[in-house]
Amino acid sequence: MWARVLLVALSLLAIARGLVLIRHEPLLAFANSYDQIRYSSCLDLAPWRPGVPTDLANPPAPYSRFAFQPLTVGNCMWTSDLLLTAPVALGWRISEQLGGRPIHSIRRLAEFRLLVWFAMGAWATWFFLRERRTDLAVAHLAWFALVAMDPANTLYLATFYAEAAAVLALYVCGVGAVAALVRPTRTALTVAALGALLLATSKFQHLVLPILLGAAIAVGAGRAGRRVALVLIAVGVIGCAVQLANGSRNTPMAHSIGMANRANFLLSVLLRETSARERVTRALDLDEACLDYVGKSIYVMPGPVEKTCTNVDEWRRTTLWWLLISDPAGLGRALAHIPAQLLPWRPEHLGVVEDARFGKLPPATPSLSQALGRNVATAWTLLLLPWLVFAVCAVRRASPLACGFALTCAVGSASVALVALLGDGDVEYVKHAHLTIAFALASLCIPLAAAVRRSLRPQLVP
Repeated sequence: MWARVLLVALSLLAIARGLVLIRHEPLLAFANSYDQIRYSSCLDLAPWRPGVPTDLANPPAPYSRFAFQPLTVGNCMWTSDLLLTAPVALGWRISEQLGGRPIHSIRRLAEFRLLVWFAMGAWATWFFLRERRTDLAVAHLAWFALVAMDPANTLYLATFYAEAAAVLALYVCGVGAVAALVRPTRTALTVAALGALLLATSKFQHLVLPILLGAAIAVGAGRAGRRVALVLIAVGVIGCAVQLANGSRNTPMAHSIGMANRANFLLSVLLRETSARERVTRALDLDEACLDYVGKSIYVMPGPVEKTCTNVDEWRRTTLWWLLISDPAGLGRALAHIPAQLLPWRPEHLGVVEDARFGKLPPATPSLSQALGRNVATAWTLLLLPWLVFAVCAVRRASPLACGFALTCAVGSASVALVALLGDGDVEYVKHAHLTIAFALASLCIPLAAAVRRSLRPQLVP
């Protein structure tokens, strides 16, 4: 009886947290750091700001009103998030054709995304209860209410950031994989495959993540997870191919992103931590003007990065990575950036309250980000947590489901943290490594489910 009450309470908490944030006045969402234009331009959408350039960033606060406008050609970057934003944009187009206003509220996009979240949450809960796995239903809804619906995630709902699709896809992939490990129905396998495809194509940095998750399930769950692992790996390969094609497109935006990532990694990580700066300087033929910005980002340069680091276009990612990997001491120092940069969970360089300047979240929308704080020890705990859970599962010879899920959380957390560092260095690391903490907190579902199962054991069928 108490489990049913807890399931209802967690469901109501999840619904309340989601609705309170997206319906709040003024709008609560992450402000635009310029990145959103690379996705909204695919739909010819930009913030409604008469007299202001459509691609101008506004970090202090988000905008709630958007309109279809002529935008610079070549800015569009493919992302699976278009599957969520395009239907809303189509609805706006139709409303204009029927005589509606040409200015639209981004709250409609937030509501649509939240509806998808709730639909997936309802399906997963129903599946676990149908399989008489109340323990999994409780653990799942606890993560859903406390982590998925946390402002660190839901502040992306009323934006055009691809992180909105990435965290949703991670959830769909994860819950589908767990459901398929319980019983590999066609629906469960389809949900896992859909999540894997959406995750790989959400952002370029996640192009191999589903493949790694599939491999982790194969190792952790053994024969019991073979079918799920094959699905994730196969679909992950397809998603990876799409992202590689996306990254190789010869567009101004793709070119600009590539230069920015290479330069930021060089300046904020490689040159700061290398044991032989002269070696790096010679290998990349760096000039003094570029070296003046070691430890900084390209965004403090007086103009485009190619004006300061004149041969940035000639650098290859593989060369930059090899210069770090081939220097074990420098690599160790670079990896130490991860816990130092991981927190706070919610990016604080972006405002979240409309018509404010870096306004604070209201008391009605508390976030785990506040509880986690900025402490490096907490960051280390989060990074090591899923590995500790997996180690306990392995020692205690837990079920294939528990071992597979634990290793998936551990591999996912570590890979996201590492790829974020190798991609853009320390620049906006909190935002780029956003899924690391979601993985870490998901690993806590294993001891929670175990505790619930022990308390319900007389009521469960063996």
